[in-house]
Amino acid sequence: MMRAQVPAERCNNVPRNTLSTPPPRARRATCLIAAGALVGGSLLIAPAATAAPDDGPETLGLTGADVMTHLTELAENTESYADRDYRAFYAPGYTAAAEYAEQVLADTGAFTVTRQEFEQPYSTFGDVRLTVDGTAYEGSHFDLSEGTDAPYTAPLAQPTADDEGLRLGCAADDFAEVPDGAIVLVQRGVCTFEEKIGFASGAGAGAVFVYNNARPVEEGVGPDDQLTNVGSGDRNEANAPAATLPQASGETLAALIDAAPEDAPVEGTAEIVKEFLVGKTFNVIADSIAGDPEDTIVIGAHLDGVPEGPGVNDNASGSAAILALAEKIAASDVPNDKRIRLALWSAEEVGLVGSTHYVDDLVANDPAELARISAYLNYDMIGSENFTVGVYDANRSTYPAPDVDIPAGSAELEKVYTDYFDGVDQPWVDSEYSGRSDYQAFIDNGIPAGGLFSGADDLKTPEQAALFGGEAGVIMDRNYHTADDTLANVSRESIDIFAPAIGNATAVLAWNAVEPSPEPTDPGAEPSPEPSVSTSPSPTATAAPAATSGPRGSLANTGSEVEGSPLPLIGVGMLAVGVVIAVGTIVHRRRAQSDDAA
Repeated sequence: MMRAQVPAERCNNVPRNTLSTPPPRARRATCLIAAGALVGGSLLIAPAATAAPDDGPETLGLTGADVMTHLTELAENTESYADRDYRAFYAPGYTAAAEYAEQVLADTGAFTVTRQEFEQPYSTFGDVRLTVDGTAYEGSHFDLSEGTDAPYTAPLAQPTADDEGLRLGCAADDFAEVPDGAIVLVQRGVCTFEEKIGFASGAGAGAVFVYNNARPVEEGVGPDDQLTNVGSGDRNEANAPAATLPQASGETLAALIDAAPEDAPVEGTAEIVKEFLVGKTFNVIADSIAGDPEDTIVIGAHLDGVPEGPGVNDNASGSAAILALAEKIAASDVPNDKRIRLALWSAEEVGLVGSTHYVDDLVANDPAELARISAYLNYDMIGSENFTVGVYDANRSTYPAPDVDIPAGSAELEKVYTDYFDGVDQPWVDSEYSGRSDYQAFIDNGIPAGGLFSGADDLKTPEQAALFGGEAGVIMDRNYHTADDTLANVSRESIDIFAPAIGNATAVLAWNAVEPSPEPTDPGAEPSPEPSVSTSPSPTATAAPAATSGPRGSLANTGSEVEGSPLPLIGVGMLAVGVVIAVGTIVHRRRAQSDDAA
């Protein structure tokens, strides 16, 4: 999962007792044969979760064990490339994992599998250090900052201190007294790393080191810990080379600078070894053979990881769920009514590149196909060790998300998940609908999106620990973006909880499970607060052709409770036909069973 350089405060939650495996998916002709009733120009979809009382929730039979089978294979595969950047999008480990996924998808016999190839710049990282008076202070890279061509020696300097004595470098004037060519030491805080580096570079800095600020003890981060896996904005070749230092190193060097006489400044040697390259990679796209191609549900997860670790939770876990889901879809007795498109994205960790490339390509070259996508579901990290059961907060009931345009229909997708969890008495919490994963490009183009998330580097609250277990005051995945993101550190309990919810959401959305009733169910309570988004069913980037605009609008009626007036006569008629077909199907099956018994 790609994160912003300064993590936002989230209210994600943690584990509790593992759920028992739900019963197998019911094979009910009455639930699945009525392929949807046209109601006032939109498709009325009742949830597959409304199973017969004795059957339990519809999950397609997807279990945590199914997911773990593929997660184990992906983990072992990735670990074998430890010395070659694991499963980074440009690395051979990614290609190997993608080839495994392609084989699994093809072997189902239910999907057509293709590659979507593209190129993406990336950088390789070497040593980072600032050496002063024979002492080497080890540092860490920003993702897209410049590196030194050779060791660079120059006087050390700092930006002007503010009223509180902090040297934050958040304005150009703060660097007015910095000598040209100096190695500048800047404190973290208030403004972005990109701004600090930009202002220092504009003042003529030869190199920039940002050192960590004080972190609360409860975060488990000490002054000697590196500030790692952070971004500094888009690459700017005009900027000075830049890197990070731990808090203790920065404070030690700052004290040396302050103590040095003006005519004899402290000198240091900066080494920031980095190389910029261009990598070839690809998304894996699998379209179900069954299902209406005019109405497509896209379900995705990113397959790439960071070069620092094997990325088993982030995000082999979501990818493994996609592969297990494909097998369950293929095994279904009743084919899916809507086309299901499974997507494994590349280059998510360097800026959501793969999913953005996919959507941008549709916008530019096939807007009609974009309009056929009625929903996107995203699974990014579902096995965090100190997990919470997080559902993307599309109705803004916990997170206002003022800067995110949430398409109409997204709140209904959220309700698909929450209805399922409520139905099995599983606590859940809202997860910030931030756009910081692969659903961003979809919602930017008006496609409703939802998803699940078990937590990354945010602290678990006491309230979350009470709901899910685990440890309050500790981040949800201590192994996030590290070499310890291994199979051993994935929570099987979390996987067991999320797997059937993923199966359920697929069943609800891709099978037109219409109950034989002429009346829609009573509307539920309005989400609070009401999402302040347009209710237009069309993508924002391109207008949907009239002939294909229906599926997008249908999402507004997806969920366990739908709004609307009594069905018009045509809808009643189509439902009646469905009921007749259902009854006939059941009678036929019972007669066949009787004949077999005889």
